[in-house]
Amino acid sequence: LKLSAFSLGKIWYKILNGNTQDIKLKQPGADDSEAEVFSGANVEYRLVPDTRDLLGARMLLTMSPEDGEEMKKAGDTMTPELAQKAVEKAMTESPEFKENYNEIPVFLIAQMRMQKPGKDGEEPQTILPMYFSLQNMVSTWQQFMAGQNDPELKNMEPAINVMNLHKLVDMMREPSQIDFRSCLLMPPMPAGPPGMGAASGASVGGDAASQMGGMDGGSTLGDI
Repeated sequence: LKLSAFSLGKIWYKILNGNTQDIKLKQPGADDSEAEVFSGANVEYRLVPDTRDLLGARMLLTMSPEDGEEMKKAGDTMTPELAQKAVEKAMTESPEFKENYNEIPVFLIAQMRMQKPGKDGEEPQTILPMYFSLQNMVSTWQQFMAGQNDPELKNMEPAINVMNLHKLVDMMREPSQIDFRSCLLMPPMPAGPPGMGAASGASVGGDAASQMGGMDGGSTLGDI
């Protein structure tokens, strides 16, 4: 098994869209003369999201304020029946992310910002981070808020949003009030020690657990 890493941009524009080059399929170490050749137009490529993020996106789209309050109150004592009810609703009523591939959720919190250092004495640039990992986003939010002393910030309710990557790319290609040059797609990162990671760049935070059903410690709806 050979694993290769490519940037999302190269995969998106050179493989997923308009690639018709011939594809050679052969055993590892075999000569090209032994390869089976397929037309690129007949090969289907799939982007596959993490199943936890996929379920989390479905639950965000189907959870009502009442559902959120009920799960928040349950907290660590959440019953299997309550969790099963939320999962079933997400699996049957979600308007998007119904497939297990090619529907990639991108998560963001409207109030969250990061500071990108300026070059050659320029002013720092304010960045809106967008996450492929729901757990990374919630952990970043919670870690930053843990160090806040301002009561107004501590009580701020996060506006968690989810959108489809394909729709996001389409939006970037059209005239928009959003300056996507000030957005940053954050790749999934493994969980690190408490207080470490992307949280150091965030400038605003809040109680993400209130919208995530009372989950804490980096857990999210997709971990139910």
